[in-house]
Amino acid sequence: MTSENSQELPLSSVQPGAELAAAVLGADGQVLMTAGSILTESALKKLTERGVLKVLVELQRDEIESLAEREALRQRLLHLFRACDLKPEHGAAHELFAAVLDYRMESLR
Repeated sequence: MTSENSQELPLSSVQPGAELAAAVLGADGQVLMTAGSILTESALKKLTERGVLKVLVELQRDEIESLAEREALRQRLLHLFRACDLKPEHGAAHELFAAVLDYRMESLR
């Protein structure tokens, strides 16, 4: 189902309503969501809880511009947090990064 408009994105950059271009697999290889599924807020939250970091989504033309803005913001924050260990299992720094990223992303919606 992948196309030239498919792109692998960090889960934190994916907006509700995005369409999966490929199935999302769990750590054990189990299919969590099938290609063509539409990502809802609750689905995004569940994928985050399951440790999914990236997904392959289909992008619309206007989404490509928005994605570039969101990724630029994410990269700026990664630079600010460059001295921190942002792995989810290391807690506080990861949670703070995620909260600041969510807050900053609100301005782009």
